[in-house]
Amino acid sequence: MAAPPFDPSSTRQRALGADETPSTRPDDDDAPGPKPFLKWAGGKWSLAAEIAKKMPADLKGRVYREPFLGGGAMFFWLSHRVGAKRYVLSDALDDLVTTYEVVRDQPEALIAELETLRDDHSEETFYSVRDKFNGRTKKPLKRAAWLIYLNKTCFNGLYRTNRAGVFNVPMGRYANTPNIANARRIRAASEALKDVDISCAPFEELRQKAEPGDVIYLDPPYVPLTRTANFDSYAGGAFGRAQQEQLADLYRELDKRGCLLVLSNSETPEVRELYRGFEIDVITAARNISSRGSTRGSVTEVLVRNTRSWPPSALR
Repeated sequence: MAAPPFDPSSTRQRALGADETPSTRPDDDDAPGPKPFLKWAGGKWSLAAEIAKKMPADLKGRVYREPFLGGGAMFFWLSHRVGAKRYVLSDALDDLVTTYEVVRDQPEALIAELETLRDDHSEETFYSVRDKFNGRTKKPLKRAAWLIYLNKTCFNGLYRTNRAGVFNVPMGRYANTPNIANARRIRAASEALKDVDISCAPFEELRQKAEPGDVIYLDPPYVPLTRTANFDSYAGGAFGRAQQEQLADLYRELDKRGCLLVLSNSETPEVRELYRGFEIDVITAARNISSRGSTRGSVTEVLVRNTRSWPPSALR
């Protein structure tokens, strides 16, 4: 079944795995330690080492907050290689947060569910699971297994819902069988997530929760490079200009509070204007924004840091 044409005016979507190439997909990476168990648009695994060098040098003694959790690449990288005093993770997508909680608390039961789905995988199974996912079942274990299964088997790993909130992505066609039940990945993630605070919350909650001295990594939906380049964003205006401005205002508020901030976004005049006065570093990211090889390549992104507010112990 071919995927329907993407219509940004009619859907709310996240592209999962749209920026990954075969060399940077989590399932293909042999590095030690925990890794993302989901494909995720804008995933930072291939950039994690470079971003980590821009983090405060004394992160190990600080609280680390990440309010746009997504695939969790930075958390998994830092938790294994650097460490922090405490981790506080959140995302506004409730099923995603539920999945992280199940990975943390019920890894073996989740693996068993995924193994059953793997053994039963077919077009009929895919659409049956999609219908169940869109149903009223609220059992966390089931919803987590369904989300991971759909993520691994749907077209391009896309997470897309219509205005009614119905997940409507068709089944994908893959040359190799998707790794639906990656037990090693789930167990490693579960171990890394032990004692980690995870919640479903909008980024604005930082206004109430963030404390002076906290390290906060912000990886929001990106400002699109063009009007139609929405793969790194929610479509339909769910995270548009107004939300970008709200985030920039919050960034300045947290800077005044004494938080140590690192933010990723696209390299555009709009982003530079929103964060004027802060240190902006340009980094290069590999991109694969469609299934066509002709669109693969690299793009530049920015890291915005409030280093002028960092104490000497945090500077490298």
